[in-house]
Amino acid sequence: MVGMVCLHLAPESDFSHFNETLNATVVDTEQMNEVRLGISGTLACLTAVIQISLGFMQFGFVAIYLSESFIRGFMTAAGLQILISVLKYIFGIKVPPYSGPLAAIYTLVDIFRGLPETNVASLVFALVSSVVLIAVKELNARYRHKLPFPFPMEIIIVVVSTAISGPLHLPEKYHMDIVGEIPLGFPAPILPKVSQWEEMLGTAFSLAVVGYVINLAMGRTLAAKHGYDVDPNQEMLALGCSNFLGSFFKIHVICCALSVTLAVDSAGGTSQFASLCVMLVVMVTMLSLGAFLKPLPKSVLGALIAVNLKNTLLQLSDPYYLWKKSRLDCCVWVVSFLATFFLSLPYGVAVGVSFSILVVIFKTQFRNGSAVAQIMDTDIYKNPKVYSKVISITGVKIVNYCSPLYFANAEMFRQRVIKKTGLDPGKLILARRKFLEKEEKGKEKEERKEERKEARKRKSSSLVTMKSQIISQLEMQDDFDTSSPHTSYVNFHSGDDNVGEQDPPPPTLELKPTPFHTLILDLPGVCFMDLTGINTLIKMNSSYTTLGIKLYLANVQAQVYEELEAGGAFDDGNISRSNLFISVHDAVVFAQQSSAERRVSREELYSNINVEKDLEQEMFEH
Repeated sequence: MVGMVCLHLAPESDFSHFNETLNATVVDTEQMNEVRLGISGTLACLTAVIQISLGFMQFGFVAIYLSESFIRGFMTAAGLQILISVLKYIFGIKVPPYSGPLAAIYTLVDIFRGLPETNVASLVFALVSSVVLIAVKELNARYRHKLPFPFPMEIIIVVVSTAISGPLHLPEKYHMDIVGEIPLGFPAPILPKVSQWEEMLGTAFSLAVVGYVINLAMGRTLAAKHGYDVDPNQEMLALGCSNFLGSFFKIHVICCALSVTLAVDSAGGTSQFASLCVMLVVMVTMLSLGAFLKPLPKSVLGALIAVNLKNTLLQLSDPYYLWKKSRLDCCVWVVSFLATFFLSLPYGVAVGVSFSILVVIFKTQFRNGSAVAQIMDTDIYKNPKVYSKVISITGVKIVNYCSPLYFANAEMFRQRVIKKTGLDPGKLILARRKFLEKEEKGKEKEERKEERKEARKRKSSSLVTMKSQIISQLEMQDDFDTSSPHTSYVNFHSGDDNVGEQDPPPPTLELKPTPFHTLILDLPGVCFMDLTGINTLIKMNSSYTTLGIKLYLANVQAQVYEELEAGGAFDDGNISRSNLFISVHDAVVFAQQSSAERRVSREELYSNINVEKDLEQEMFEH
């Protein structure tokens, strides 16, 4: 990331010129490197300002998003990348440096291709150093209680390897890759160019966050191993101050060196005194000892780093154990590992933290509520699937929910309640509306039938009157005309064949009663609610109230109560404050008492109606 900024602000073309003597384009490498080092120091200064500002703003809260699974997956991938990067020194192979996504894969491919060209001398130095270091470390671990301090085998191996390689001129004989010349003294201080900050602000912010996360991940790993705590804000300020002071000496942005940190930890360094010793050794080396380390083979350094990565690489077996305990944590480990290994450390941090947050959202979004019942002879309510000796309370449904209620899971919460109670208030309200509509249509149909019956009755009475008139006229005619009698037949019911028939009774519609009269939501695990969650509760209360079902809330946390109040849950027409109870048992007792009172009042009403009917009947009889 630093190199990209340096290449952008100081491209090679700015330091190229045509040499007429050589008839070729020549690059002033010394000046180019000096300018790029200045840009690197300026970038470190801007990164320091950002880190110090974030430290005073208590940005350390980001540490809560670094789960243990993420840290272990990230550190394992980083350790594997370091191992691959030092293999070229162990085998003495020339491999070009890679950076960015898939850098480890490209390096590994080139190492395999270069294995036939392995430098045997470098490999022997590496193998001997590794065997000796592993043996001494095992002895240190076995007799650590008897030794006053761990045996510093790393330093001894470096000294002995240098002493053997230099006088015998092994690098020249076997073409071994060595440390080479180390410039002595400190670089001259410079002033960072503030005018360049605008062009590197985005990269500086990314470096500030990524470097902090990597450093904190390493710190928390060692803290968990040795049993102490890490202050995230203090780490941020420490990194910022280190970058600020170092920026005047042309440094790169500071971040923990994973391989060196693990090497110091393996050597027994567990305090700040170990860091002080490392700093003193580096300072003395820069001032005077650097000249003596020139013949040190790089394969020895690679072997020391590879051996100290042992504990980190053993974490490759973590998925096997995590899968048995928590599959989501196993997924976090795998995603963090793969993203870090294939995409490089900065992208691994971004992907791993983002996936960890998604897992948290997933866990809260898909929490499954449970219907609870009363344990016999107690005031305790538990899930019947866990406790067998429970009894259900007639007319009361209790649903427990243990997750925050917010926009991502509010609708799922409502569906869980419907599933656990077996009643969908929305569908029942819609069914009742359809029932009322059918009932109204039935009444209208009955009224039309009654009207048709009345019309037929009126028509029948008119026909009877006409019949009597015709009969009287016929009788009078018989009296005057007896010589030729005849009989007349008149059909008085033509067109009225169905007068005496009754219409079939209309189909009866029955409205089924609700299976319970009270719903209690047990919310001890709800730690916060947003407006979407509050509105969901308000709508649920309105739906159940329409059906004549009481909705009670039990075990509501104090903070959640304040959020309900601020969100308007207790406004007029919404949830009543009297519907909140300190425990499930209190809500159940109140629901039973209220149900009994309503039942008594209905019985009294029915008895009063019956008494009034009896009095009316007696009055009519008299």
